[in-house]
Amino acid sequence: MRKIATVLFAVVLTTNLTIPSVSLAQNVKNSAIEIPDNLFVTLTFHDVRDDVAKAGDSDVYAISTKNLAQYFAWIQQEGWHPIRLEDVWQARQKKKSLPPKSVLLTFDDGALSSYTRVFPLLKQYNFPAVFAIPTSWINGNTKDAYAAYGENNLMNWDQMREMQESGLAEFASHSDNLHKGILANPQKNMQPAAITREYLPKVDKYESEQEYQERVIADLKKSKENLDFQLGINSLAIFWPYGAVTKESEQLAAEAGLPMSFSLGSMSTLVDSGTTYQRGLIMDNPTPEMIHEEMLDFLTFARALYKQRKSIIGFDLSEMVSPNNQVFDQKLGQLLDQVNALKTDTMVLKAVADENGDGKVDVAYFPNQQLRMRQDLLNRTVWQARTRISNRVYAELPISLETKQGFKLDELTADLVRNNSSIEGLMIEMGDDFLCGVQDKIWDAACSQKMNQVFQIKERAKEKAKYYTNISNNYQTALKMTLRDKHLDGLKLLLDQSLAQGDFLYLEFDPVRDPKIFKAMQKQLQQLNLKQKQYLIVSFTVDPNASKSEWKEYQYDYQTLKKLSVQKIGINNYHLKDGQKIQENLYRELSTNGSPLTYRNPFEGNLAKEMK
Repeated sequence: MRKIATVLFAVVLTTNLTIPSVSLAQNVKNSAIEIPDNLFVTLTFHDVRDDVAKAGDSDVYAISTKNLAQYFAWIQQEGWHPIRLEDVWQARQKKKSLPPKSVLLTFDDGALSSYTRVFPLLKQYNFPAVFAIPTSWINGNTKDAYAAYGENNLMNWDQMREMQESGLAEFASHSDNLHKGILANPQKNMQPAAITREYLPKVDKYESEQEYQERVIADLKKSKENLDFQLGINSLAIFWPYGAVTKESEQLAAEAGLPMSFSLGSMSTLVDSGTTYQRGLIMDNPTPEMIHEEMLDFLTFARALYKQRKSIIGFDLSEMVSPNNQVFDQKLGQLLDQVNALKTDTMVLKAVADENGDGKVDVAYFPNQQLRMRQDLLNRTVWQARTRISNRVYAELPISLETKQGFKLDELTADLVRNNSSIEGLMIEMGDDFLCGVQDKIWDAACSQKMNQVFQIKERAKEKAKYYTNISNNYQTALKMTLRDKHLDGLKLLLDQSLAQGDFLYLEFDPVRDPKIFKAMQKQLQQLNLKQKQYLIVSFTVDPNASKSEWKEYQYDYQTLKKLSVQKIGINNYHLKDGQKIQENLYRELSTNGSPLTYRNPFEGNLAKEMK
């Protein structure tokens, strides 16, 4: 992964080693932790240069020769065991066990420095390492290769054969020609070729399921055939460009003869935990101490995203409907600028609408096989939100699509995620028919039947979605309820049911217009433990015409939630026209920005004049 990809594919760069440096002595002292059997850490390096700046180098993925050599020395000193892909493969089949403190060293892209700088270090320390090769680059794809590394800065087959014959270097596929972006929507976003249905502007449609699968399989087969022929090996692994992989592409790789799959992520991996393994991405020229700190994070923390704070805005994509892409882009730019200034970090986008006002959903904003597509808006909005302002995005669909209108929510979700693989998750809006789940402390037979229906629909949708979503993300599902009265005795039971399935519960109401609901909510929150609260999202529906005293009430209520340890809060009804009022009245409550020095008001100056 190179500088050229920083903007296009920033969404998949999930591990950034820019943590504060701590002393090696401290790290060693703190490293006495229990390591499960067959657990290994995988680290991903790219270019290695002698002149990498300590900070701010033009290539954020490069590491200095000095820092890499010192890290190798540290590995040897501290008893870590560099392992081979073959070790992982054998352990996965239960034919051997990995040694304790196992680390898999990987180098992507076939940069010349892998031969001139890394290989000599491997021989010096007798360490094995894996090199992931985009074979088309080696075979003459100079356009992409030169853009990534400059002219004549890749290894050749003779050099790789020498490395292979040493017994220290293993080689894996980095695809043949999937290390690029392809057209992903009518608005001309470029997204990872391995998991994107290519948009074909000449015929105004996306490639079919069969066309996509044939393209990916053909590429991976070509890559494997090249590696095997040139190096005399039987390559088994695909290291996905940009870490972009879905369960679907994982299966396609297996069909192409590459059953071992490596993504990018933020955790260590058990060899039998799944087909795709996570890798930590080395960035910003870290010192050995910094790399070690990240390794400890791998070993200490699973992907406990439920512990993370979230600040959420709910937005209806119907506001983005436009006569042409130019107007849509203007609206989208305005939305992203406002949200970026507010410094929230999560968006919930309503992806369907009742356009004719008859109480039934009749249009969608993404390609699908059940509803009329009003406009193809979701993909670009999700991608731009993630890459431009680092917001994670949920799509919202109402359960009534299935329970009242007879559509298959799981198939609709599959269509949504198939064309939006970087989506964070699905928000299922439950409507009033299932309020007994949060109102009743003990569910009677009728309520239990209703809630079981919800859980069954949700699980089917989740299963279909996870086939198409990017494995580098941690796809999540949330159930959304609009609270109608103060009866919340079932909150703990409903949370426990959701928590058992790893799902979030999203509750929304207006605390100023319905203070009795908020009072009942506070009472219930005091009875929840920390983990239950971590799976709870509380979002206010705010009256944009609130008086000055009412805005103060909203502010006080948000602060009350925080004092009660609710870590995920938001505004349920964000509108472009109300952005200035939200910015001026709720910035402190909603913003994740910890520094007042970086505050920016997007409504000052020209933009403010345009908004009037």
